[in-house]
Amino acid sequence: MEVMTAIRGRRSIRKYRPREIPTEVLEEVLEAGRLAPSAGNRQAWELIIVTDKGTLGELVPACKNQQFVGECSAFLAAVEVPGQRWSMTDLTIMMDHLTLAAHEKGLGTCWIGAFDKDAIGKLLGVPPDRSVAVCMTLGYPDEDPSPRSRKSPQELYHWERYGSGNEVFGLPDACFVGVADGNLLSKA
Repeated sequence: MEVMTAIRGRRSIRKYRPREIPTEVLEEVLEAGRLAPSAGNRQAWELIIVTDKGTLGELVPACKNQQFVGECSAFLAAVEVPGQRWSMTDLTIMMDHLTLAAHEKGLGTCWIGAFDKDAIGKLLGVPPDRSVAVCMTLGYPDEDPSPRSRKSPQELYHWERYGSGNEVFGLPDACFVGVADGNLLSKA
């Protein structure tokens, strides 16, 4: 699968089939994270992989009662390394690599931002000098969500300076009409 195909096709999955992920598939997805770039190549992150159904069920209340957390095949908790300035950036890059590798393997993911980091840390035995920064579910999708709308490039990009130009790939603003299926549409 090409990278842009994975980026355009990946969706947040909140409904999973009750199916274990084969070890070799999970290891390949995790390898994509391990290979992610990091500041100074420090890899200033650690990852807890939870596949035990009992523990997955215990994570649900710590994740603001999002029931799909207990229904996924694997739960990933990314842990910041203390004293490492770029740890949060590095672990975010790592997790994003995981989402794309998972999609390529037919797996779904969902970033979990609503969670009690102290409760998850206690449940998963995270040392007191570390904290869980972000979590993610992983499993075989039991839904196929439609693509969601995205902001236009003019709303997101500033060329050279903030608030200037807003030309999209050399097209004046007047030529740009939107995005469909991940492709820029122009009046030309």
